[in-house]
Amino acid sequence: MTEDFRTNKTKAAMLSGQTIKVAEINRVFDPAVVEIIAQAGFGCAWIDMEHSHLDLVALSAMVLAARTVDLDVVVRIPKGPYNQVIKPLEIGANGLVWPHCGSADEAREFVQMAKFRPLGLRGVGGGRDSRYGTLDFVHYADRANTETLLGVMIEDVAGVDNVEAIAAVEGIDLLFVGPSDLAHSYGVEREGVHIESEPVQIAFDRVRAAAAKNGKTMGTAVGPGESMRRVAEKGGRWFNCSHELGALTNGYRDALQATDAITQGSNA
Repeated sequence: MTEDFRTNKTKAAMLSGQTIKVAEINRVFDPAVVEIIAQAGFGCAWIDMEHSHLDLVALSAMVLAARTVDLDVVVRIPKGPYNQVIKPLEIGANGLVWPHCGSADEAREFVQMAKFRPLGLRGVGGGRDSRYGTLDFVHYADRANTETLLGVMIEDVAGVDNVEAIAAVEGIDLLFVGPSDLAHSYGVEREGVHIESEPVQIAFDRVRAAAAKNGKTMGTAVGPGESMRRVAEKGGRWFNCSHELGALTNGYRDALQATDAITQGSNA
């Protein structure tokens, strides 16, 4: 029996009300990082193409590595044209996140590009996600529409103002609050921790209400601590809680400091 379209375990967990814990990959685009994330126990990796140098060839290798360790991959794509939407999907990404969503029309356009009829108008290709065109098309299109996870980032004042309409768009699964850009949009980026600023916290409340009303998941990027606790109490269920830059920096720094504590004493 040939393999079917890959089941998106992360989306299934979202729909069952579970908390989703995600590791980010922002700059070190090596398949080994994907394997290490899975070994650490994560079920989903967020790979960033908006702010990074990542190209589709490297993304393809990372998605392939993720499949070997049964890890879901969600790609934050650059905000741009249609081909930037469908290519990561045909490579085999399990989901996409659209940055700086400011309106329901924009969210609908994203769904149109990412989903096949009757939900959208995605073009027909023959990539890894369809087993290179060998899956029955009708079955493949239906499964792709069901399994593909779509998120939009609420990280501007316009997105918050329009979040009720955005949340009502069919095909959108995740409303992801971007605290840093949102603080910048509100003009409070220089006033302490972005996620703790008053307008950002108020925005979380508004996104939470819109998500709850429309059966969507609210998420954000925040490390373990009191800020994460506050978002969880506000209804957040998707947490980008670690990234490879922090893991590397903290690991190397901690080892250096521990080594200095031992060797400086012995050299006295």
